[in-house]
This record gives sequence, structure tokens and C-alpha cells, in this order.
Amino acid sequence: MLEATVSGSGQLPRRSRIRAIGQSASVNIGATPARGLVLGISIWTAILAPTFVEDGRTIVPDDDSVKLTLLRIGPFFDWYPNPRRGYHVFSSGGFAVQIERDTKGNPIYPIPLGFSFSTGAGQEWFVSSDLSLGFLGRFASGWLTRTVVGTSERMLFVTPELALTATYH
Repeated sequence: MLEATVSGSGQLPRRSRIRAIGQSASVNIGATPARGLVLGISIWTAILAPTFVEDGRTIVPDDDSVKLTLLRIGPFFDWYPNPRRGYHVFSSGGFAVQIERDTKGNPIYPIPLGFSFSTGAGQEWFVSSDLSLGFLGRFASGWLTRTVVGTSERMLFVTPELALTATYH
């Protein structure tokens, strides 16, 4: 799910809000420099079906090819206070990109760029000595900027998420 406030829209109709729902996936690759601490790189992406608020009107695209793709990449840390029990807290930050597609499925340029920060907590259960399965509740926030004909369109977004996890130890 994505909830975003847009300001500085220089094109007509003026966009003020974006709401979207869809699916996401992430891959985190890391190492454990100390017991219970994992440091590494996180790549998160989502494909979302958007609803726009433009000039006070809610616009629901009637074409299924209108999608938002959101990408976040950057460092993460995951801390397990007691690794055998499976509870953990997660945090990451980094670069964010949004790709909006038009009714023909083509990206709309320029592409908004910015930064994002996410945090969450989860629980995992070992299903073998090397594999655990669980869930992670995560909340991300960030901002993106798109410069269009001398104006800067800014978007502040939040993405709450409940994710299923699989961890190879």
C-alpha cells in the first residue's frame, strides 16, 4: 500500500495525492559481524495500481497498464536480541525511485528520484537448522522529486506493509 502527498505539480491537471495498492518483494543480503546483528544491502520493489487525486477529483485509471513501480535500495541492519527466539527489528535507508507507466505501459519521464527510510519488527521460526520462516511488519517513508519544465514536483510517501519472510542462515 502507498499513500503519498504531492506538491509543486506544475502540469495541468494538478496532482495532489496518490493512493495505491499492490504487491511487493525484497531481497536482503548480509553478514553477521556480531551475534544477533545482521548488516547488509536491501533491495525492495513494489508494483502498485494507483488512484490519483487531481484538481480535487479522484481519478481511477480504467486501463490496467497504468502502474507505479517503486524501488528502494540501500544498507540495512537486522537485530535479533535472542537469535534462538526469532524476534527481530529491522531498519534500512537508501535511494528511492518511482516509475509511473502510462496507458500504453511506457514510463513517464522524468522519473522521480529520492530517499527512503524503513523500519519494522518481525518474528521467525526455524523449520530446519539453516532456514527460518516468519513475518515482518514494516513501515517506510520517503520523498521523491521530479523536475518538470522548471518546476519541482515533490512527493512524500508512506508504505505500511506486512511481509512473509524466509531467512537462510
